[in-house]
Amino acid sequence: MTAEALTALDSVFVTMDSANAPLHIGIVLELEHRASTTADPIDRFAEIRQHIEDRLGNVAVLRRRILRVPFDLGPPVLVDDPDFDIDFHVVRRAVPSPGGPRELEALIARVMARSLAPDRPLWEISVLEGMANGGHALLAKVHHSLADGVSGVTVFAGLFDLGPDAVAPPQSEAVEDAPPLPSPIELLARSSSELLRRPGAILEALGSSLERLAGKVDEFTGATESSGEEAPSGPTLLDAPRTNLSGTVSYARKFERFCLDLTDVKEATRPYGGTVTDFAMTVVGGALRELLEQRGESVDRDLICFTPVNIRVPGTEGELGNMISGKLDPLLIEISDPFERLAALSERGREIRSAGERPADFINELAEAAGPAVASFAGRVISAFDLFELLPNVANVIISSVQGPPMPLWCAGEQIVRASPMGPLMFNQALNITLLGYAGTLEFGILACAKKVPDAELLCELLQREAVILLGRDPFLSDVLED
Repeated sequence: MTAEALTALDSVFVTMDSANAPLHIGIVLELEHRASTTADPIDRFAEIRQHIEDRLGNVAVLRRRILRVPFDLGPPVLVDDPDFDIDFHVVRRAVPSPGGPRELEALIARVMARSLAPDRPLWEISVLEGMANGGHALLAKVHHSLADGVSGVTVFAGLFDLGPDAVAPPQSEAVEDAPPLPSPIELLARSSSELLRRPGAILEALGSSLERLAGKVDEFTGATESSGEEAPSGPTLLDAPRTNLSGTVSYARKFERFCLDLTDVKEATRPYGGTVTDFAMTVVGGALRELLEQRGESVDRDLICFTPVNIRVPGTEGELGNMISGKLDPLLIEISDPFERLAALSERGREIRSAGERPADFINELAEAAGPAVASFAGRVISAFDLFELLPNVANVIISSVQGPPMPLWCAGEQIVRASPMGPLMFNQALNITLLGYAGTLEFGILACAKKVPDAELLCELLQREAVILLGRDPFLSDVLED
């Protein structure tokens, strides 16, 4: 397979990746422990590893790695890895004793804080053992340059089965020896031949990118006139108030989660004509309002959430890469009653959908305007001078919702009984709340910077309280709250 250049947005995810803010997404899959499965942990790991390896041929991109062009003068390229070794990608990790939920979630947070090695394909599955129930969990993470939430779930779902006795599907394509990796000179020649032929073209390209980027920033912050068109219905990039929830992201992470019944959530939103995302924003708005009050922190205007929007064409869910736009939404925290807040957010969402209004595609447009060289340079400058503490917030929280498989999946003879998602902490966003629908459940996965959100456990409790009020009952929450 020939080298394939990444899109502008995928390129930005590569160039903006940093040690303190690795841009990968993750999912935790808990397996139902069965007495009939192998008891020896070494043998059981071998079975799970073999299960994954037998299905890798149908996900060819997981055998490919990303190469950056020298000086980021062109987009990174995706190439077959001639040194691919599954032992670098499927690894064993032990949950500290006694192996309960707290220990499991702390281990997940530590693993999610670690960057993926850039010299091999950017994914990893940790087989977690030592759990109190004697079972296993899988922690899968893949770099955001390769997948968004929809494609990530779809691709990893392809590594699992629909029943306990399913056999591995036939390989869709033969696994052939990959050619040698292209040299840095070859990468430059392929992606930047025009720049190399014309003296001064590099500086010209950088200047052009900066000019386009400045124009886009002015457009999305409202600094330029709208040329007679209607003003955007949502917040601009400068509307989010500054709080202690954002700023320079530290290396340490906190991970919390809880589970709801998906049918109950949909029933709760039905009277208001709302969606699962409306429910999530309602819950998050109320919880953050209470969290800031308990911290003694006040805000002078509404909190803003950034919500990724899936723009995939139906049938492309299994294709890797990012096909997302995004929008900024107010959380309406001035409305203290959660039912009134849900009604107002649902009404706002309906109005936008009925008007056929597409969210401003500032993610892809900014990525196109910047280019990899400018994004890389900007990332290094911001990191070196700790500018995230000074730059304005784009949003106060990221809220993402992904629909996963409606039926349970199986791995090496055991059912996946719980699936918990995690989104990345990006730029100066220190809090990400991702929702995943799986087999009739709705899982909230909260990944936070431990420095900015040391009270993530309290936040999780507040989120659950808001959800319980809206649902009126808590069939799934009782066990979680006891933990």
